[in-house]
Amino acid sequence: MNIIVIESKRTAALIVIFLLSLAAGGITVYASEEFDLQRQYEASGAGSAFDNLPGSVREELANAGIDAGNISTAENINPAGVMNSVISMAGEEIQTPLSALGVIIALLLFASVMKGGESAVDSPVSPSLNAVVSLAVGITLVMPVSALLDSADEATGIACRFNEAFGTVFAGILIANGQSFSAAGYSAFLTGAVNAASLCASEVVMPMLRIFLALSCISAISESVRIDAVIRFFEKYAKWLLGFMAVMISTVLGISGIISASADSVGARAAKFVISGSVPVVGGAVSDAYLSIKSGMTLLRNSAGAFGIIATAYVFLPVIIRTMLWSLVAGTGDAICESMNLSDLQKLMKSISAALSLLMGILVFSVFLLTLGGIIVMAAAA
Repeated sequence: MNIIVIESKRTAALIVIFLLSLAAGGITVYASEEFDLQRQYEASGAGSAFDNLPGSVREELANAGIDAGNISTAENINPAGVMNSVISMAGEEIQTPLSALGVIIALLLFASVMKGGESAVDSPVSPSLNAVVSLAVGITLVMPVSALLDSADEATGIACRFNEAFGTVFAGILIANGQSFSAAGYSAFLTGAVNAASLCASEVVMPMLRIFLALSCISAISESVRIDAVIRFFEKYAKWLLGFMAVMISTVLGISGIISASADSVGARAAKFVISGSVPVVGGAVSDAYLSIKSGMTLLRNSAGAFGIIATAYVFLPVIIRTMLWSLVAGTGDAICESMNLSDLQKLMKSISAALSLLMGILVFSVFLLTLGGIIVMAAAA
C-alpha cells in the first residue's frame, strides 16, 4: 500500500511540474483538443512491430480487412471478412489432405480385398502384404504430418518473435496510459510465456511427436512393438495437464491484473485530484484535458492490443486449420479400418490421430499463453 501511495504522489508531482513548465513557456492547454489516435499509434511504434510478421500473415490480415498500419480498422473489424479469410485459408489447405485421403482409402480397400482372399494366399505372403500396405499408408500420412510439425514449430517461433517486439511497444503504451504496475506485470508474464512456448515447441513437443510418429509406423508393421496405447495415454493426460495449467495461469494472472489495475487507478485519481486542486484558475480545464488524453490513450491501448491478439492468432491459424484437416483424414481412415476389421492399420490411424490431437492442444494452448496477458490487461483496466 505504501508503494502505491508513493507511486501515486510521484506521478501527480511529475504531472504538476510538467504543466507548470508548459505554462512558463507560454503554451496553452485546451481540454477540447482532439486526440490524434492515428498519429499517436504511429509514434508508439506499434505499426513497425508488425514488420516481424511474414508477408503471408500480413496478406491474410489484409484479406480480413485488418490493416496494421491504420488503427481505425481495429474499431471496425468485420466478422464476415474474418470468416471469409478463414474459409479461404481452409480452401487452400484442403487439397493435399483430400488427395491423401483418396490414396489411403484405395490402400485400405486393397488391404481389405487381400484380407478377404487370405485363405488363398500362403501364410508367409500375407504378413508381407500387410507390411507393404502399412508402409504405404504410413508414408502417405506420416510424411505430411511430419511437415505439419515443422510448420507448427516455425509458427511458434514467428509468434514468439512478434510478441517480443510487440510486447515492448504495448508495455510502453500502458506506461503512457498511466498503467505502470500493469505494464510491469504484463512484461514479466509475456517474457515467461514467450520462453515457455518456444522451449516447449522446439525442445519437447515437436521432437516427442516425431518419435511417436516413427514408432507408430513400426507398431503397425511389427507385432512386437505396441506404442498406440502409450500415445493415447500420453495424449489423454497431456490434455488434462494443459487444461489445468490454463486454469491456473488465467486465475493467477487475472487476480494479478485486477490488483495492478486498482493500483494504477489510485495513481490516476491522485493525479487528477492534484491537478484540479494545485493548478490555479485553470486547474479544472487542465484536469479535463488530462482525462481526455487518458481516454485517447486507453483507446490506443485497446486498439493496439486487439491488433496484437489478432495477429498472433493469424500466425497459428493456417497450422491449426491444417491440423484439423489432417485429423479428419486420420479419423476417416480409423473409421474405415474399423468397418473393414483392419486392426493393424487401425492402430496406426489411432496413433496418428492421437498425435494430431495433442498437437492441436499444444497450438491452442500456445495462442492462449501468448495472448492472455494482453486480454487480462485490457479487461481488468476497462
